[in-house]
Amino acid sequence: MKYFLLFTLILSLTLFLGCETPEELNDEELNLMARTQEPLTVDGSPSGYPAAPVQIAVADIHLAHDSNYLYVHMEGEIQGWVAVGFNTSGGEMDGANMILGYLDGDDPAFRDDVGWGLNHSEANVTALEDFYLSYQEGTAVMEFSYPLSFPEEENYNIKELTPGMTYSLIVAYHDSSSDINQRHTDVGSIDFTVEP
Repeated sequence: MKYFLLFTLILSLTLFLGCETPEELNDEELNLMARTQEPLTVDGSPSGYPAAPVQIAVADIHLAHDSNYLYVHMEGEIQGWVAVGFNTSGGEMDGANMILGYLDGDDPAFRDDVGWGLNHSEANVTALEDFYLSYQEGTAVMEFSYPLSFPEEENYNIKELTPGMTYSLIVAYHDSSSDINQRHTDVGSIDFTVEP
Protein backbone atom coordinates (compact mmCIF):
# COMPACT_ATOMS: atom_id res chain seq x y z
CA MET A 1 0.00 0.00 0.00
CA LYS A 2 2.88 2.38 0.84
CA TYR A 3 4.44 1.74 -2.57
CA PHE A 4 1.17 2.41 -4.35
CA LEU A 5 0.75 5.75 -2.51
CA LEU A 6 4.37 6.70 -3.21
CA PHE A 7 3.98 5.81 -6.91
CA THR A 8 0.76 7.84 -7.13
CA LEU A 9 2.41 10.85 -5.47
CA ILE A 10 5.44 10.72 -7.83
CA LEU A 11 3.19 10.34 -10.88
CA SER A 12 1.02 13.27 -9.80
CA LEU A 13 4.04 15.52 -9.24
CA THR A 14 5.55 14.53 -12.59
CA LEU A 15 2.33 15.34 -14.43
CA PHE A 16 1.83 18.60 -12.53
CA LEU A 17 5.38 19.88 -13.00
CA GLY A 18 5.62 18.71 -16.60
CA CYS A 19 2.49 20.46 -17.84
CA GLU A 20 2.62 23.93 -19.35
CA THR A 21 -0.15 26.47 -19.07
CA PRO A 22 -1.03 28.53 -22.16
CA GLU A 23 0.79 31.53 -20.64
CA GLU A 24 4.03 29.51 -20.58
CA LEU A 25 3.99 28.66 -24.29
CA ASN A 26 6.74 30.40 -26.22
CA ASP A 27 6.88 31.76 -29.78
CA GLU A 28 8.46 28.63 -31.23
CA GLU A 29 5.52 26.54 -30.03
CA LEU A 30 3.06 29.01 -31.56
CA ASN A 31 4.60 28.75 -35.08
CA LEU A 32 4.71 32.49 -35.60
CA MET A 33 5.06 34.52 -38.73
CA ALA A 34 6.87 37.08 -36.59
CA ARG A 35 6.68 40.78 -37.23
CA THR A 36 9.87 42.63 -38.15
CA GLN A 37 10.23 46.41 -37.97
CA GLU A 38 12.22 46.65 -41.21
CA PRO A 39 11.86 44.94 -44.60
CA LEU A 40 14.12 41.89 -44.97
CA THR A 41 16.68 41.45 -47.74
CA VAL A 42 15.92 38.43 -49.92
CA ASP A 43 19.43 37.07 -50.38
CA GLY A 44 19.28 33.42 -49.30
CA SER A 45 20.30 34.11 -45.71
CA PRO A 46 17.99 33.46 -42.74
CA SER A 47 19.46 36.45 -40.86
CA GLY A 48 16.92 39.03 -39.77
CA TYR A 49 14.07 36.57 -39.22
CA PRO A 50 12.92 37.18 -35.64
CA ALA A 51 11.36 33.76 -34.89
CA ALA A 52 12.89 30.31 -34.82
CA PRO A 53 12.29 28.18 -37.94
CA VAL A 54 9.56 25.57 -38.13
CA GLN A 55 10.29 22.18 -39.64
CA ILE A 56 8.07 20.61 -42.26
CA ALA A 57 9.22 17.37 -43.90
CA VAL A 58 12.98 17.87 -44.52
CA ALA A 59 12.78 21.68 -44.70
CA ASP A 60 13.41 24.41 -42.14
CA ILE A 61 11.14 27.40 -42.77
CA HIS A 62 11.57 30.94 -41.44
CA LEU A 63 8.52 33.21 -41.62
CA ALA A 64 8.26 36.97 -41.09
CA HIS A 65 6.24 40.01 -42.16
CA ASP A 66 6.73 43.78 -41.99
CA SER A 67 2.99 44.66 -42.16
CA ASN A 68 3.22 45.01 -45.97
CA TYR A 69 5.13 41.93 -47.17
CA LEU A 70 5.54 38.36 -46.00
CA TYR A 71 9.00 36.80 -46.14
CA VAL A 72 9.78 33.09 -46.42
CA HIS A 73 13.17 31.39 -46.17
CA MET A 74 13.15 27.63 -46.88
CA GLU A 75 16.18 25.36 -46.62
CA GLY A 76 16.40 21.57 -46.88
CA GLU A 77 18.26 18.58 -48.26
CA ILE A 78 16.44 18.70 -51.58
CA GLN A 79 17.77 18.60 -55.14
CA GLY A 80 14.52 19.07 -57.10
CA TRP A 81 11.76 21.66 -57.16
CA VAL A 82 10.49 23.20 -53.92
CA ALA A 83 7.16 24.84 -53.09
CA VAL A 84 5.63 26.88 -50.28
CA GLY A 85 1.91 27.63 -50.14
CA PHE A 86 -0.56 29.52 -47.96
CA ASN A 87 -4.14 28.51 -47.26
CA THR A 88 -6.90 28.68 -44.68
CA SER A 89 -6.14 27.12 -41.29
CA GLY A 90 -6.10 23.34 -41.69
CA GLY A 91 -6.41 23.76 -45.47
CA GLU A 92 -4.58 21.64 -47.99
CA MET A 93 -3.65 22.48 -51.59
CA ASP A 94 -7.15 23.36 -52.82
CA GLY A 95 -7.31 27.15 -53.14
CA ALA A 96 -3.77 27.67 -51.84
CA ASN A 97 -1.44 30.41 -53.06
CA MET A 98 1.74 28.50 -53.96
CA ILE A 99 5.24 29.61 -54.97
CA LEU A 100 7.28 26.92 -56.76
CA GLY A 101 11.05 27.28 -57.16
CA TYR A 102 12.99 25.21 -59.69
CA LEU A 103 15.87 25.29 -62.14
CA ASP A 104 15.13 26.20 -65.74
CA GLY A 105 18.28 24.70 -67.22
CA ASP A 106 20.89 26.23 -64.89
CA ASP A 107 18.83 29.33 -64.09
CA PRO A 108 16.75 29.77 -60.94
CA ALA A 109 13.07 30.21 -61.78
CA PHE A 110 9.72 30.42 -60.03
CA ARG A 111 6.07 30.00 -60.78
CA ASP A 112 3.12 31.33 -58.81
CA ASP A 113 0.35 28.71 -58.75
CA VAL A 114 -3.21 28.25 -57.53
CA GLY A 115 -4.01 24.92 -55.92
CA TRP A 116 -7.11 23.07 -57.09
CA GLY A 117 -8.02 19.71 -55.58
CA LEU A 118 -4.76 17.81 -55.26
CA ASN A 119 -3.21 19.64 -58.24
CA HIS A 120 -2.11 23.16 -59.09
CA SER A 121 -1.82 25.39 -62.14
CA GLU A 122 -0.12 28.67 -62.97
CA ALA A 123 -1.81 31.80 -61.65
CA ASN A 124 -2.80 34.49 -64.15
CA VAL A 125 -1.00 37.15 -62.11
CA THR A 126 1.98 36.92 -59.82
CA ALA A 127 2.62 39.41 -57.05
CA LEU A 128 5.98 37.92 -56.06
CA GLU A 129 8.32 40.79 -55.20
CA ASP A 130 11.81 39.32 -54.67
CA PHE A 131 13.01 35.76 -55.25
CA TYR A 132 16.17 33.77 -54.47
CA LEU A 133 16.96 30.10 -55.21
CA SER A 134 20.18 28.10 -54.99
CA TYR A 135 21.28 24.48 -54.85
CA GLN A 136 24.60 23.72 -53.20
CA GLU A 137 25.98 20.44 -51.91
CA GLY A 138 22.57 18.75 -51.92
CA THR A 139 20.80 21.62 -50.15
CA ALA A 140 18.14 23.82 -51.69
CA VAL A 141 17.58 27.35 -50.40
CA MET A 142 14.55 29.34 -51.54
CA GLU A 143 13.60 32.76 -50.22
CA PHE A 144 10.97 35.22 -51.41
CA SER A 145 8.83 38.20 -50.48
CA TYR A 146 5.16 38.57 -51.34
CA PRO A 147 2.52 41.18 -50.42
CA LEU A 148 0.33 40.24 -47.45
CA SER A 149 -2.64 41.00 -49.73
CA PHE A 150 -2.99 38.45 -52.53
CA PRO A 151 -4.16 39.30 -56.08
CA GLU A 152 -7.96 39.51 -56.08
CA GLU A 153 -8.38 38.09 -59.59
CA GLU A 154 -7.11 34.65 -58.53
CA ASN A 155 -9.27 32.03 -56.84
CA TYR A 156 -7.27 31.83 -53.62
CA ASN A 157 -9.12 30.73 -50.49
CA ILE A 158 -7.72 33.74 -48.65
CA LYS A 159 -7.41 37.33 -49.82
CA GLU A 160 -4.63 38.29 -47.42
CA LEU A 161 -2.68 37.21 -44.37
CA THR A 162 -4.15 39.25 -41.52
CA PRO A 163 -2.15 39.85 -38.32
CA GLY A 164 -3.64 37.94 -35.40
CA MET A 165 -5.17 35.25 -37.64
CA THR A 166 -4.04 31.64 -38.16
CA TYR A 167 -3.35 30.04 -41.55
CA SER A 168 -1.80 26.89 -42.99
CA LEU A 169 1.71 26.77 -44.43
CA ILE A 170 2.14 24.00 -47.01
CA VAL A 171 5.51 22.69 -48.18
CA ALA A 172 6.06 20.30 -51.07
CA TYR A 173 9.14 19.21 -52.97
CA HIS A 174 10.62 16.67 -55.34
CA ASP A 175 13.82 14.92 -54.23
CA SER A 176 15.59 15.13 -57.58
CA SER A 177 13.53 16.57 -60.45
CA SER A 178 13.27 20.24 -61.48
CA ASP A 179 10.21 19.42 -63.58
CA ILE A 180 7.38 21.07 -61.65
CA ASN A 181 4.89 18.82 -63.45
CA GLN A 182 6.36 15.83 -61.60
CA ARG A 183 4.31 14.85 -58.54
CA HIS A 184 5.90 15.84 -55.24
CA THR A 185 8.07 13.36 -53.37
CA ASP A 186 6.81 14.64 -50.03
CA VAL A 187 4.41 17.23 -48.67
CA GLY A 188 3.58 18.56 -45.24
CA SER A 189 1.84 21.44 -43.50
CA ILE A 190 1.50 23.28 -40.21
CA ASP A 191 -0.72 26.07 -38.94
CA PHE A 192 0.92 29.37 -38.03
CA THR A 193 -0.25 32.68 -36.61
CA VAL A 194 0.61 36.06 -38.11
CA GLU A 195 2.02 38.16 -35.27
CA PRO A 196 0.19 41.49 -34.82
